Amino acid sequence: MFARLTVAGRLPRDAELRGGGNAQVISFSLPLSQRLQSGEEKTLWIECSYWRNPGESTEVVKYLKKGTVVIVEGVPYVRMYIRQDNSSGVVLGCRVNLLRILQYASPPAEESVPVEVSEKAPEPALDIPPVELSDEGDLPF
Repeated sequence: MFARLTVAGRLPRDAELRGGGNAQVISFSLPLSQRLQSGEEKTLWIECSYWRNPGESTEVVKYLKKGTVVIVEGVPYVRMYIRQDNSSGVVLGCRVNLLRILQYASPPAEESVPVEVSEKAPEPALDIPPVELSDEGDLPF
């Protein structure tokens, strides 16, 4: 049996880094929206887990910010759980094997900081004499 899930989407929030020791997991969710015949739109959230070693995971998580568009490919899984009100719930997840960033999140608007402009007198132009060529046909360089 072979199962593969490929999903592309925009991150709704920053990815989280968890774990320690030899492996760390980067967790994030991706929305999968569907428009029904009734015109209603339903969103299915896919929980993604990307396992990396500690050196790589800290580098990767820096780029997985809210608004970043990614495409992930991995093995799908289904996890059942019981909510606090004793109703059952199901989570669709993906253990990511391949992660590609398609578009980085736009940087936050920087606060405008007044910049002091010093009014200096312009420096005088240097007087450089022209190079005189000899008639021997030699190039000056």
